[in-house]
Amino acid sequence: LSVKPTTRMLAAIFGAAALVVVTTAQTVATDPALAEARASTARFHQLAEAEAAGYGLPPAGVPLHECIASFDDTGAMGFHYINGALLDTTLDPTQPEALVYAPNANGRLRLVAVEYVVFQEPWIAEHGDKMPMLFGQEFMPVGFPNQYEIPAFFALHAWIWKNNPSGTFAPFNPAVSCD
Repeated sequence: LSVKPTTRMLAAIFGAAALVVVTTAQTVATDPALAEARASTARFHQLAEAEAAGYGLPPAGVPLHECIASFDDTGAMGFHYINGALLDTTLDPTQPEALVYAPNANGRLRLVAVEYVVFQEPWIAEHGDKMPMLFGQEFMPVGFPNQYEIPAFFALHAWIWKNNPSGTFAPFNPAVSCD
């Protein structure tokens, strides 16, 4: 029995994709801090619960009010419901500064990720050149000016409610769309 090279290549691609899905699911399930983040945000699947806890969508006309998609078609993040009271220099896996919701096929918003955010100026004033870290991951620096029209910040996404083929901590998820 001979297997064509194309068939072998497709099998390898599908095998690698399955490995990414399993690895991401295992990361979320086995990392105690990620499990803690899931447990603390589970109630926010109900948007009303998130709003009651102080999370909200920025006002219309503000860039963060829209669903955020990548510029290079590598996926999307979704809508960011932000809790302004948490925007400080404290890193707490149980209190993300933003909850990320993505529209499902019917347009209904589903909780898909959390995002941890600290503004660069106060962080650097307090911690010097030490990068913020959670879950063993360094935050991503976002300078100013930026597409969000906010001061420079550090951010870390954790896709704890929807698998991200690009990785648990990748900013954009190819399985999420703003359309």
